[in-house]
Amino acid sequence: MTVNVARRNRRRTFEPLPEAVPVTESIAIGEINQTVFDCPSCARPLVLGTRRCPSCGTRLILGVATSKAALLGGLGLAIGILAGGTIGYTAGVGRAGAAPVAAGIVLPSGAPGLAGGGGKTPNSVRPTATPAPSASETGSTGPVPALSRSALLQAVGVNSRLGADAAALQASLKARVFDASVAAPTLRTISGESVFGLQLAGRMGDWPATAALGLDLTSFYDSVHQTAIDGLVASVRDDAAYRTTAGTMLKVLAGLSAVDAETQSVAAQIGLDTAPSPAP
Repeated sequence: MTVNVARRNRRRTFEPLPEAVPVTESIAIGEINQTVFDCPSCARPLVLGTRRCPSCGTRLILGVATSKAALLGGLGLAIGILAGGTIGYTAGVGRAGAAPVAAGIVLPSGAPGLAGGGGKTPNSVRPTATPAPSASETGSTGPVPALSRSALLQAVGVNSRLGADAAALQASLKARVFDASVAAPTLRTISGESVFGLQLAGRMGDWPATAALGLDLTSFYDSVHQTAIDGLVASVRDDAAYRTTAGTMLKVLAGLSAVDAETQSVAAQIGLDTAPSPAP
């Protein structure tokens, strides 16, 4: 009996599952990342971007009723047209008054178009004389461009510095003991001056009066630069290599007198006062 009682079957009861709640579609209001506004007609909460209220049927544009949005747009357009016309008229009147002054014409106090005019005829309007350009500002091909003038003046300075460097290089060669560490900085300076000179010579090609000079200077500066870079690749301890480069450089710089004389001649033709460069 005891065993049967202990081994009696235990029945488990299962609770029935709740019925599934039907899901109905609704507008997500109050959820995360949602922006809500009220309908301007019925005050129903709507999600931002709704084009038509589901309750009253009002059509919306960015949360504003279509009729109201059309009214505001038309009012803004009218104000814009009125403001643009006023500004255009004011600018036109200002340009009409400034046109005679810009053309170099002096109007008398009673000329038409000025305040307080006495009704005089346009025959009283007399243009002022325009001063002719000076001889220093013109050449055989017209006024001197600013870039060509600046390049020409700076080329004279480059030639002067190259002449001084040539003198320093010649002094190094005439020294009792040649020192490559003394000649190397001079060669590097000459190389830098030649690169700058090439840029100046290129600017002279924009004006016909300096185009031929620009070609001659380009050829000369290019030879100087090539000689310098060919010698500077050697070790600074190689006195023989630098002695050879210094001698070759002086031969190339011997043409400095000719190109500098040409530069001075072109400068004199356009009225530039320059000093001749020291000859190497």
